[in-house]
Amino acid sequence: MPWAKAEMDETEFRRIVVRPTATVLLPTRNTVVAMAAALAGSVNTDYITPPFTFSPDHRYGVMVPVWHDEGAQEPDNRMNKMVELRTHRIVAVIHAWPGYNYALDFHETAPPRWSSDSSLLLWKVNGKWNPDALVLLKIEQNRAKWELDLLNTAQQAVLSRTRKAAPEQYEICKKANAGSGSAFPDGFTTDSENAKAVSLPLGVHADLTSNPKQVENFPNLDSHLDAVVMPNGEFVVKDFELGSRKKDRLEELHNRLPPYDQDSGERYYGPHTGP
Repeated sequence: MPWAKAEMDETEFRRIVVRPTATVLLPTRNTVVAMAAALAGSVNTDYITPPFTFSPDHRYGVMVPVWHDEGAQEPDNRMNKMVELRTHRIVAVIHAWPGYNYALDFHETAPPRWSSDSSLLLWKVNGKWNPDALVLLKIEQNRAKWELDLLNTAQQAVLSRTRKAAPEQYEICKKANAGSGSAFPDGFTTDSENAKAVSLPLGVHADLTSNPKQVENFPNLDSHLDAVVMPNGEFVVKDFELGSRKKDRLEELHNRLPPYDQDSGERYYGPHTGP
């Protein structure tokens, strides 16, 4: 009340003026960010846990992000997560390129492979020429004991040995494949296979090629290695050789791609999974 100033002493007037400003709460940066996200209405938040991801004992499953076309240009930090089905508790986050609830061109969540006792999970997301994700998780006492990025580990093992064994041809092929994208380290295609039974020690086979389409007069370099994952999660290379493991391997990979004259909707691998 401005007209009351003359009737108050200096102390009383100062108290009245200061009190309102002292009780004003300014929003923090995190609050502002959260409010902005809420107003933006991001759709990249929901998950499902499809039955095909359940462990043999039905104790665990894997949460899969739900893809929304309208959210394709929005940030999406969701990851695949192993969850205890009864309590919904997150047991482990799978640190790899996530698979979604249905196929996005060649990027598709593969049915996970479990050990018979549900203590090991081999998680795979298929890609065009090689997996987009391949992770081995060891569970002990209802917690993740260790996690191994098999895709990256096998890739680096075969790449480094190939570079050392054939340095000149490696550089030639690397330059010829420049710009292939992050899914093809140094431009090479690397595919990994595992023993049918998921148990430790786990056999791993990795194959590398510079020419997956078998284009004529294109620089060629092939190699392969055999390795094993030990019970403590260590990746041990047992054998490495230059050259292709199987003469028909690349043809097999090429033939499993859908023809390009199909309708785009038919090129998805498998039906939509989820509610």
